[in-house]
Amino acid sequence: MNYASFWQRFLAGIIDFLIFLPIIFLQNWLEADSKLAGFVLALATAFAFFAYSLCCHAKYGKTLGKHMVGIRVVTVSGQPLGWRRATLRVSVDGVLSILQAIATIWAIAHIPDALYYGVGWQDRIKNLTAYELASLSWVGTATQIWYWSELVVMLLDDKRRALHDYLAGSVVISEGKSQSTVASSV
Repeated sequence: MNYASFWQRFLAGIIDFLIFLPIIFLQNWLEADSKLAGFVLALATAFAFFAYSLCCHAKYGKTLGKHMVGIRVVTVSGQPLGWRRATLRVSVDGVLSILQAIATIWAIAHIPDALYYGVGWQDRIKNLTAYELASLSWVGTATQIWYWSELVVMLLDDKRRALHDYLAGSVVISEGKSQSTVASSV
């Protein structure tokens, strides 16, 4: 198998992030006017990220970012990923995202209106963080530890497998030399 390089995976991740950037902007814009929108969008955004990754990997073996870069996720034996392995692959990210959404919903429910409305989005995020459910204050730290661990493991692994690849028994491969050559030169 021709394993995807770190840069191919990184570029695919950037593309997937850019696909969701309008949703993130929309969320920040709409929640500024309504706590109810903040409740709904916190959960909807977390679910959308999870569903996008799960469905794309289970059905096609790749997200739109991976498709554009020319890489695909398969089992270590080269078979299609399927729903079970795709679920395992996104499980930690999904749980952390849902827990973060719960913490955000709690914060929105408990923050005084003066600290929520009439402030910029950066200040609102700072204020919400101060009102997050204390028992979930570890989620942000756990998320950072998870992402950095993923990066370190991927950089040290000769097949560029990250922790989520080990959980799912998956590997990311290049689909063709012409596509991978273009993506790795970027």
